Amino acid sequence: MGQEIIERLFNFWRRSFFIEPAVILSFVICFIIGLFHNYNNKERLFFTVYFFSGVILFVQSTIVIVGEILIGKELTIYQEVANTFFEFTEFLAFYFFFKKCLQNNKYQKYLKISLFVLMISIVIFLIGLTFPKYEKEDIRGHSLIINVLEFFFLFVMCLAYFRELFTDAPTKNLFKRPSFLIVTSTFFYTILIIPFFLIANDVFLTETAIYNILFTSHYVLLLVLLFSISKAFLCKTPITT
Repeated sequence: MGQEIIERLFNFWRRSFFIEPAVILSFVICFIIGLFHNYNNKERLFFTVYFFSGVILFVQSTIVIVGEILIGKELTIYQEVANTFFEFTEFLAFYFFFKKCLQNNKYQKYLKISLFVLMISIVIFLIGLTFPKYEKEDIRGHSLIINVLEFFFLFVMCLAYFRELFTDAPTKNLFKRPSFLIVTSTFFYTILIIPFFLIANDVFLTETAIYNILFTSHYVLLLVLLFSISKAFLCKTPITT
């Protein structure tokens, strides 16, 4: 049994070219940084919760693999619930971040609407999980739709930030602005991943090898995002500056 678990975990991590353990380590490091550099600031605290949820998500993925071996059945529902929780904490962290960064009242209203829509979508998805005929392919597909919604909202927030930032010529070195580091990495993270998530379920069912490569690219972009946020955390100025 022990040998089977090790082989299953090895194969699970190999599909993403062993980058997943690096993601776990990055979330752990970011969480530690967040603990010591939150300064009791609301935006930093929510990002710290986001880091912790990332640790829980990826560790939980490993536990699910072990659980499937011990129990003898797939645990897709638990994996997708964890994914949804992670997505919500991720969105909340960026919600409060952008709420402080953006000044335009229209953008503030957009933030509230996007949060409401995402919450309703998540509630509907979680209620659907209680139905016994909810097939695992549909669960995975609908979970990806929530991902797309979240990333689309974040992408629009990034555009709003850039519009406000470049309306007037910046007077400060942009690469010394913590908010610019975070938003730029978030912009590329969302715009590059949205197309993949739109077709991910179909690719997973037909071209597993391509799916694994694309999902690995997703992890690489996530690592870049985590690096940018952690670097912003280490700045003495507020991360929304």
